[in-house]
Amino acid sequence: DFQYDRNNYLYCLRQDSFPGVDVSAFQRDIDWQQVKDSGIRFAMLRLGYRGYESGKLVEDEYIQRNLEKTKEVGMPIGAYFFSQALTPEEAEEEAYYVVEALEDYREFITMPVVFDWERNRDEGSRSANMDRRTLTDLSLTFLETIEMAGYDAMIYFNPFMSRNLLYLQELTDYDFWLASYTETMDFPF
Repeated sequence: DFQYDRNNYLYCLRQDSFPGVDVSAFQRDIDWQQVKDSGIRFAMLRLGYRGYESGKLVEDEYIQRNLEKTKEVGMPIGAYFFSQALTPEEAEEEAYYVVEALEDYREFITMPVVFDWERNRDEGSRSANMDRRTLTDLSLTFLETIEMAGYDAMIYFNPFMSRNLLYLQELTDYDFWLASYTETMDFPF
């Protein structure tokens, strides 16, 4: 189903496929013109996150720079929020945080705005004991809030989450961003 090209970009052979990048403060300063010139066609920018232990909302320290620079080079962009929400109310708070942060860039956000909730089982983590019903409900709250604000909404997850932590049949109104690290696609959706 997938094949690497000469630039080592992975393409889906069964439909149109475009290489993109997912960036956050971990990548630090990025030469966006060089990224675009290399054949990358879009970028997903981490807007911020909720602290694993503190529960505080934190802006990604490079988001303003990445928004400005991708805009300058004409790179299509989307954004994601790394959630540690425990309730639909916290997910709604995160969605409003994202909408407010993107307001000055609304016309440049042509890719989805993504809900990226990931379990952390470390001691002291707020997300260690999440259940399927709650995670599905808070995901829907975030996605619906983003959609009501006029953005395309998407959910990010990995195969474990798709089998054990989400009722995916309730999320099919939204696009999926699947984190898969195998070359064979066995995801049923």
